[in-house]
Amino acid sequence: MSYPKQIRNFNAFVDGISYFGRATEGKLPDLKVMTAAFRGAGMDGPVGVDMGLEAMKAELTFAEYDPALAKLIGRVNRFVLRPVHKGEDGAPADTMIYSVGGLITMHEPGAFKPGSESLLKVTIDLRTYRYEHNGEVIWDIDLEAGKRVIGGVDQLADHRRAMGL
Repeated sequence: MSYPKQIRNFNAFVDGISYFGRATEGKLPDLKVMTAAFRGAGMDGPVGVDMGLEAMKAELTFAEYDPALAKLIGRVNRFVLRPVHKGEDGAPADTMIYSVGGLITMHEPGAFKPGSESLLKVTIDLRTYRYEHNGEVIWDIDLEAGKRVIGGVDQLADHRRAMGL
């Protein structure tokens, strides 16, 4: 029997600086295509038409109040999450790299309570989102540049070409 691969651990980088042992949780955004319903003459029901991606947000939680993180609010920055994705079969762990960039919109310190963790959550309104798995780029999204490459296919290349870009 083969068990599924699971996330065993992860490391987080903020602007290239490792937060190993200080990041406690990373939440990546859902990747969701917005659709508009279209039903033309003769169609038995509406179909969804691709109208672009929905807004994406990521969250990182840290185990300390770091002044360097506090200085990022209102600025565009880059974060990288590198989880360990491994099964039970003895095969090496998969290399997964999630790179996100965007505007830091929220700096949420936890409650001050004696004897409790001092967690700090940072929220990022994404502009770029890239996912690599064992060296293969699975998706590479740049909202501002109108770029959406999924599985090696640039889904918006003809849009940019039609707009003269």
